[in-house]
Amino acid sequence: MARYYFHIREGGVLERDIEGADFACHEDAQQEAMSSAREMVAEAVLRDEIIDGRAFEINEEDGTIIATVPFVSVIRF
Repeated sequence: MARYYFHIREGGVLERDIEGADFACHEDAQQEAMSSAREMVAEAVLRDEIIDGRAFEINEEDGTIIATVPFVSVIRF
């Protein structure tokens, strides 16, 4: 198991995840980010918020960015 951090970037602002979560592999961490992004998008839509520009930056424990998941990428049109 490795610890991954799901920072949220919105424009030039980065909101850091200080707790992180343990996953067996990068793919599991990325799937969790996508699932969480879907939930956050649904809540934002209900509040009539703009979601364009928000993204998860998934980091390993050493700070290496392994993936970026833009919130708009989890919406199916």
